[in-house]
Order: sequence, then C-alpha cells, then structure tokens
Amino acid sequence: MKFKDNVVLITGASRGIGKATALLFAKEGAKVVVNYSQSKSEADTVVSEIKNLDQEAISLACDISDEQQVKAMIKEVVERFGGIDILVNNAGIVFDVPFSERTVEQWKRTLEVNLIGVFLCAKYAAPHISKKGGSIVNVSSTNAINSFNP
Repeated sequence: MKFKDNVVLITGASRGIGKATALLFAKEGAKVVVNYSQSKSEADTVVSEIKNLDQEAISLACDISDEQQVKAMIKEVVERFGGIDILVNNAGIVFDVPFSERTVEQWKRTLEVNLIGVFLCAKYAAPHISKKGGSIVNVSSTNAINSFNP
C-alpha cells in the first residue's frame, strides 16, 4: 500500500476524475477527504465506496473560491487527521458555450474556481502538509487549450 495512513484532500471529488482519484488513493491505503460543492449525496456515495475498501473517509462541503470556507475546510481536516500529506486540486468548472457568447460573469466564476480556488487551497493547506514528502497536485483539463470556438 503506497499511501498507507496518508491523508489526502481531493477537491471536486464527488464525481469524475476526482472520484476516481479518491478511490485509487483509498485502494493504496490513504485516508481520503472528499470535497464537494454541490452534491452531498454523490460525495457520500464516494465515502461509502471508500469505507467498503476498509479505508477512512469523510466528505466536506466547500466552495473553494471562498477564502473563509477554504480556511474552515483545512482546519477541519487538520483537527480530524492531524495534518495533510497530499492535496489534489481537482475541482474545476467550465461553461460550455462558444467563446463569443461567454459572459463576463461566467468568465469571472471560471477564474474564481479554477485559479483562485487552487491558490486558496494550496495557501492554506501548505503549512499543514507533511515535510517528509507531502505533495500538492494540480489537475487541469483540455478545456484550458480548447476553449476558443468563435
């Protein structure tokens, strides 16, 4: 078990790549924090799947673009597990509309989640990440390079 007893916080872990990442870390022995912003039921399903693997997991709601919510999430993880070994910044949003139709509000929200959220999670997790080989992993998408559809 490569990650036995490591504490892994994964943002946007209630579905998709985040869910798959959470399950893989659990299979390798990690304690997993499943972050979500909207679907508690999906996050709790991931937690149940991890517990079925005989690993510890919790779900935490947090809008990663909100500094106070991020601080509270990190505090809860540290209080519960004593620290963080790995942060996976996976949460992200996209508005699937042609570039020329994208609104300023949609663009601002994209930046808030996809950039500021990564910054906030890394900023507040970093002091608690293990000095014995902890990591911050930032996940991206092909939407970053395939977004211009005039």
